Amino acid sequence: MKRYFMAMMRPSRDILLFSVLLGITATYFASWLPDITNVVGIEGSRISSVVSFGALNGMIFGPILGPAISFLGVLLHGLSNPGFFEKDTFHLISPLFVVFSSLIGALLLSGRIKLALILYAIPLVAWYAFSTGRNVFYYPWYHILVLVVFYEFENRYNKRLNSSKFFLFIYLFLVASIAVLADHIVGSTTALIFYDLPPAMFVSVALLYPVERSILALCSAFVVYVLFLMVRVILQDIKAFEDRAQEIKEGTIEEYMQMEVKKVLNKQEKK
Repeated sequence: MKRYFMAMMRPSRDILLFSVLLGITATYFASWLPDITNVVGIEGSRISSVVSFGALNGMIFGPILGPAISFLGVLLHGLSNPGFFEKDTFHLISPLFVVFSSLIGALLLSGRIKLALILYAIPLVAWYAFSTGRNVFYYPWYHILVLVVFYEFENRYNKRLNSSKFFLFIYLFLVASIAVLADHIVGSTTALIFYDLPPAMFVSVALLYPVERSILALCSAFVVYVLFLMVRVILQDIKAFEDRAQEIKEGTIEEYMQMEVKKVLNKQEKK
């Protein structure tokens, strides 16, 4: 799988520039999209579309370009919104949560799993440094569950990713899930720094946010999955073309050698 990922990360300069501009533009417009409410009929549920693009940018563009694209896209949204800079500090730094999501997704998909999980664990552990976090100790249950599932999946099925489309999609979904959950937990933990939030606020959404984050992760995973399949087909076609060219080359050389040998033998017979 890393082979196809690296192929996606090393396009030509023109394609890369176009892709970066497209990523920034898509993230910018995603910031303006209205939140999706009442997900699957659950009253009060809400999904911000830009979070999905944060994970997506990281998984597609890598740990440097991915977070940069997410940051620029959300920043442009802020610059074009006169009321953005009048908001409090928490809302001003909230674009960094999307950047963090991009970074985690990029690190996981590029193979730097230990670093990604360490960064992911920092806000998760910090949650329990606050009294509200300790009161609602079970709030990050889904963050921990996905982390454990990803760890087990990585150890058991990593070698099957190149041969199984099903396992590939599940892996991408788990990576995307951790990425969007990283945005969620760092936002939730940071909110405790700036606001005196009652435990009841988190209790009310403890069973809701997994649905929201799973839908966001599913969208990101599906896009990356399609791109992976496209790159895989292209690379396979290139390999088949190279093999065919090599066969033709070897056949031409063999034919040339046979003709030259025949010429030498004919000359010797004439002598």
